[in-house]
Amino acid sequence: MATYGISDLLVESDFIWREIAVGDRVMVEADLYNADDALTLKYGTSYLVLAKLQKEPGSSTLVVESDVTGELVNVHPALICSYENAKAPISYS
Repeated sequence: MATYGISDLLVESDFIWREIAVGDRVMVEADLYNADDALTLKYGTSYLVLAKLQKEPGSSTLVVESDVTGELVNVHPALICSYENAKAPISYS
């Protein structure tokens, strides 16, 4: 079994954040709940990445829309179990 230090997890999370683009689809590794213990994201569901935020190294997040609540949810890259690149790149006009 591999063991990871905090610095290893930060490097891996940063790599994943850089690989995933707006328009890609991601899946979380487990059901995610908000502070009120209400389900917000479900394991096994694919979510469209709407935005990427990086306030500082180690605090990068991906923004997806909850299919349960309809709210925007910040997801840390360490919680992503898989992702699929968009078939066509997103373009802004």
